[in-house]
Amino acid sequence: VTMILVSAVQADIFSSTAHLQNLLHLERHLVTTLHEYVERTETKLNEVRRYLNLFYESYQDVLEEKVPVSSGEDEMVGNPLQAFQLIRRLAVDWGFVRNAMQSDDWNPVRKLTNDYKQLMPSRDDLQGAALALIRLQDTYKLNMTEVAKGEILGRAQGTILTARDLLYLGKESFTAGYYAHAIQWLEEALTKAHQEGNRTAGVSEVMAFYTSAVDMHDRLFERTDIDVADYDTFGHPLKGQHSRVAIAAGRQKPKLGPDISVHDEQANYMALCRGERLRTHSEESKLTCRLDNQRHPYFLLQPLRIEERGLNPYVVQFHNLLTESQVDLLKIIAEPKLARSMVQAGKGSEVVSVSRTSQNAWVGPHDHPLMAKVYQLVETVTGLSTDVDNKHAEIVQIANYGMGGHYTPHFDYLLVDKEPEELQYVHPHELESGDRTATLMFYLSDVTRGGATVFPKIGASVWPEKGSAVFWYNLKKNGKEDPMTLHGACPVAVGSKWVANFWIREKGQAFRRRCDLDPNL
Repeated sequence: VTMILVSAVQADIFSSTAHLQNLLHLERHLVTTLHEYVERTETKLNEVRRYLNLFYESYQDVLEEKVPVSSGEDEMVGNPLQAFQLIRRLAVDWGFVRNAMQSDDWNPVRKLTNDYKQLMPSRDDLQGAALALIRLQDTYKLNMTEVAKGEILGRAQGTILTARDLLYLGKESFTAGYYAHAIQWLEEALTKAHQEGNRTAGVSEVMAFYTSAVDMHDRLFERTDIDVADYDTFGHPLKGQHSRVAIAAGRQKPKLGPDISVHDEQANYMALCRGERLRTHSEESKLTCRLDNQRHPYFLLQPLRIEERGLNPYVVQFHNLLTESQVDLLKIIAEPKLARSMVQAGKGSEVVSVSRTSQNAWVGPHDHPLMAKVYQLVETVTGLSTDVDNKHAEIVQIANYGMGGHYTPHFDYLLVDKEPEELQYVHPHELESGDRTATLMFYLSDVTRGGATVFPKIGASVWPEKGSAVFWYNLKKNGKEDPMTLHGACPVAVGSKWVANFWIREKGQAFRRRCDLDPNL
């Protein structure tokens, strides 16, 4: 029997591949127990067989060897379609099985689910997984017909969505205000319902939701109190229209710089996530790669590999900083501590937000011998003090992004842009440390599709490379914030993303990064 790793889980399973892996183990255990139960009894098995059929249909292409069999669980939980169906089966379908089987023979299965109750996904997890798929479609402009067939960005996932899956995605898109997306998902659900012969969802059921979605979509164009351009529509009412193609205004030349609008920031973020180039060839030709053995004696025999990603602000990627074994150990250290990532709210509080879907753990230099070495490495590379005990730097945040995991554009500085009345809620220790003068972020994994770190105001993209790190200053030398450092984490389309964030504070850097009154430095 497969042993299951149990850790504290709080209705955020979809946001971490580490927790999805635990879920994968649990379902395998459940399926094994179900087979044992089937051998003991042949009554009330319709729901059990239905569940088993859903399980095997999810891996139909893999079982028929139409696509390569995944050699590891990381690939399986990094597959957003498999992850969505895994959560749906355990959050919804398992309830039907449990309710149908209440005899004494069911005790082994009941005990198993009770023992691992905190690991079982909830309806909230299913909603989060659905929104993650919707986010992927929106960001990467995925072809929904291909997604329904199990393809994402040209890569077969070995998972085919059912009419019931597509109907659920249509409902969630509608609820979230993605009306055009909802209609497209529901159209795919109609096609699939016909193909399945109403097996997982009936054509009439889907048609009812489809009609409502079209009505709501078209009513937006009748309203005078809104700007319909702010909504997800096809650009025109659908009733009486022969064309189903969205009216997409051709995007003008990308706008970069400190004063671009929020709309342009978001457009640049999504374009960069898709791998589009926003800078001219002339601008990109000024970026260089080099070997540096002068920074510190540590790099005399093995020079530091530097690749410039941006010049203003200066953003660089250091390659091959951590070894494979160091990266893997960092993830092992962090995994038991993972919890849903928070974002800052008013009056010094923190909240869970859809703007950031990941899970993180906080690890200090005294938590493991490797951590002390990594802190020293960061100090050697950056020339800045990383003394946590004296509040020169924060303890490290190790984050794991699951299906659709992302972080919308934001700044890393915490204090410099706050009003005096806001600062009264900041802890005195935070004020003593000063603001986050610099950020160094290690990539602890490669990502199959998506997951870039992008800077919308300067048109820069940094793609995850296991063992490398990206570095930039959040503050100028005069202590003012640098608004050009706006950055975001693109949704993970396929795979898993792990990072380790080092935030270095102003305190302790007086003689390492000297002040300068020039506002351009």
